[in-house]
Amino acid sequence: MSERQRADHQHSARAKRPTERGEATAPPLLEMQKVSKSYPGVRALDGVSMTVRAGEVLALVGENGAGKSTLIKILSGAVRPDAGTVRIDGEAIDIAAPLDATGHGIATVYQEFSLFPALSVAENLFFNDIAVSRRPLSWSRLRADAVAVLRELGVDLEPRRPVRDLTVAEQQMLEIAKALHMRARIVVLDEPTAVLGGHDVDRLLDLIRSLRERGVAVIFISHRLDEIFGVANTYLVLKDGRHTAAGRVADTDRDALVTAMVGRAVSERREIAHVGHDRGAELLRVEGLSGAGFTDASFTVHAGEVVGVAGLRGAGRTEVARAVFGIDRSAAGRVVVRGQELPPGRPDQAIAAGIGFVTEDRKAEGLLMNMSVAQNMTMVDVAVGRRRWLARRAERATAERLMADLSVRAPNTATRVDTLSGGNQQKVVIAKWVGAGVEVLLLDEPTRGVDVGAKGEIYKLIRQLCDQGLGVLLISSELPEILLNSDRVLVMQRGRICAELSRAEATEENIARHMVSEVAA
Repeated sequence: MSERQRADHQHSARAKRPTERGEATAPPLLEMQKVSKSYPGVRALDGVSMTVRAGEVLALVGENGAGKSTLIKILSGAVRPDAGTVRIDGEAIDIAAPLDATGHGIATVYQEFSLFPALSVAENLFFNDIAVSRRPLSWSRLRADAVAVLRELGVDLEPRRPVRDLTVAEQQMLEIAKALHMRARIVVLDEPTAVLGGHDVDRLLDLIRSLRERGVAVIFISHRLDEIFGVANTYLVLKDGRHTAAGRVADTDRDALVTAMVGRAVSERREIAHVGHDRGAELLRVEGLSGAGFTDASFTVHAGEVVGVAGLRGAGRTEVARAVFGIDRSAAGRVVVRGQELPPGRPDQAIAAGIGFVTEDRKAEGLLMNMSVAQNMTMVDVAVGRRRWLARRAERATAERLMADLSVRAPNTATRVDTLSGGNQQKVVIAKWVGAGVEVLLLDEPTRGVDVGAKGEIYKLIRQLCDQGLGVLLISSELPEILLNSDRVLVMQRGRICAELSRAEATEENIARHMVSEVAA
């Protein structure tokens, strides 16, 4: 084993272990004090403070958009705060870039891994050492050292295996091993179990407990209450960029955590401004649909109704929509539109049957940014061959009608869409499907990246489309948005629909409980 690796192991062994009572007697390893960060029109963090001690697992909890990601990006050097202080061992530090975080012993394992798929486990584990070493590389020594490092962590990986052949769980364990080899004292795990199965979750939680015993401080971002109560010592809850609760896990319960997450008491119900529609004929039926990231999804969408889909990141919401539309091929189940079963993996057939899909990334998948409003609004008919081309006059007339109907604000139909605001860009995406005459509209995060005023206009547009007889499947990470617009709500968790709630049953509290509860096997 190299001198660097021996130093790493000795460093871990010297790390202060928690006492039997817990972490309160250990000095703070990390302190973030009154951290704030704003973006145009959004205050992502407002005076948030967080303390983590050696040998402690802190659960960072909150709804999507609560500020967790921004806080971690500041800690990892990816984002600069507007205000606040970060301290390591009581000393104020400046984290201006990711290398600064690494130098202070902070490692973040995101859901998108930083591994090289074509390289082996050993090469990834010691990549930084290999890059700076001036010595000839000994592959036998490299593999032997990898075995020693992985064995000490209880990670069973073959050092010669290419990373592309590893499971997601194995890649996560390799990322954690790599972080510890780089002398990380603080490891941030960003929803590490979001896409894992039961056995892999257990393995990862065991590894987290091992880190805790080694004196490493772990910041564990998760929405799953069973995991939080199973592995964390302390917790911090964020809501709308502020911390609403913090303390020892042993001193709280599930109800208190959920209430802190949604920001209101269990008995309090949010008033829903949405006026329910009279449900018409069944337009879409999904039966036992299974595919990558989801299993056995069954639901219906009727004319004149909005069916909301709630769930945490990685729950399978987007994957279901992509399979219904045919972008991703389903492995089992049926998609039926007005009695006609659609072949899997055929978006052209879905469009022909009357399904439109507004994806979560309008710039990459919804619009041709360097083309005009008119060209974008009429692209569906041209793309699917309903018309080989459109005369300029007909294209302009169609776009003018859609602009008026959907209240799209642009100088004229020839305006390039990349010059429009986010809200008006989103209206153009919706308009292209309305112009194509679809009957079922799948909306995935339709108000992401738009301002408050534009959100209201999009909500009004959704209601307007339902009044005209369309059926809408609305996927959103914002529970108020789901509640405001939905007639029924499907809740997804770990790739399954775990609940269907009527409008009367759909409170933030009730939805949140289903989002974080255990899914029955």
